[in-house]
Order: sequence, then C-alpha cells, then structure tokens
Amino acid sequence: MEVWFRIFAIAHGPKAHLRPLVGIPKSKCYMMFMCASSLHVCEKCFGLAGYNADSLYKLPLPIPILLPRRPTNAITYLGERLDPNWTIRMCLSCRQDHILNFEEPFPRLAEKDELERSELYQKYPCTLLVPELRHLPYVNEITAVKHMRRHFGGNVGVKAYQGSTEEYDEKTGTRIRWYQLQE
Repeated sequence: MEVWFRIFAIAHGPKAHLRPLVGIPKSKCYMMFMCASSLHVCEKCFGLAGYNADSLYKLPLPIPILLPRRPTNAITYLGERLDPNWTIRMCLSCRQDHILNFEEPFPRLAEKDELERSELYQKYPCTLLVPELRHLPYVNEITAVKHMRRHFGGNVGVKAYQGSTEEYDEKTGTRIRWYQLQE
C-alpha cells in the first residue's frame, strides 16, 4: 500500500483522501485510482497535469526509453539500446529536462539553412509560441528545431502542439467516474 499511497499523495497532494472501496484492500484502491488517472500523471515525477490543459503538449506524453542490454556474461555490459515498445509518460517539465541529456536526431532539412520568419511559421506553426524565435528576421532551421524541442519537450511535444486534450480528459473522467461508482 505504501507505494500507491505515496504516488497518490504526490499527484493529488498530501491532504487528499481516497474513498476506499468495500471489500477491496486499501492498497488496491489506491492502485486502481492512480491507474484510472494515469493519462494525466507523469511517470517520472508523479505530478498531476490538470484537466483542460489547453494543449496536448502540456500533458504527460509517451516517449521511448533506453533499456540496458542484457549482459552476455556477468562481466560484460554492452551499453544502452532504444526499444520503441517501452515508453514512459513524462510531463512537459520532465520531457524538457530529459532532452537536455538525450538529444533527438535532427530531421533532414530543406535546401536552405536560413529561413525567413514567414517560411519558418509556415513550415513549423508552433514556432509562434517560442519566445526565442518570434522576432528574428532569419533563422537557421537547426536552431529553430532545437528551440522548439526545448520549449515543447521534444519531438513528441512539437507534434502534439495543436492537439486537443479533450480525448485524454474524457478517458480519465470516465475512468475516475467508474471508480467512484464502485461499491
């Protein structure tokens, strides 16, 4: 129970209480509730992202994680590998910290390295929200991509820029209502 209770306390605050379900152990109640709200909880810091966050990039989004390779023997360690099937949901803040240590590869860029502001906005509409890029007449595309990733928490955040939180909010609301209706 201790683990799920602590995760609940981190996400919902130390004074929050959960109504336990009749006939179900308290630890399982906390686990069920946290799983119900998992689309809005960061799996790194356990922070809770609010409903109606205005834009999908502000919610915890799944990013691939590095897994240690299995050693062939007890002495040899082969390093890290990326497994796209394993992900962790990270909030915007945790993703921003993460990309400082694990930089994503750059896409193949167009013929021109320098883009006019209008070309940049046309190619990357999300740059309107990036303060470092707002007032520059010309911008190097790699520099623009770096600033966008920092601002939105990596490529997954840039892609989610115009996405709505409505589906996430609805799923989480439905799951929590289900929990609350249990007797």
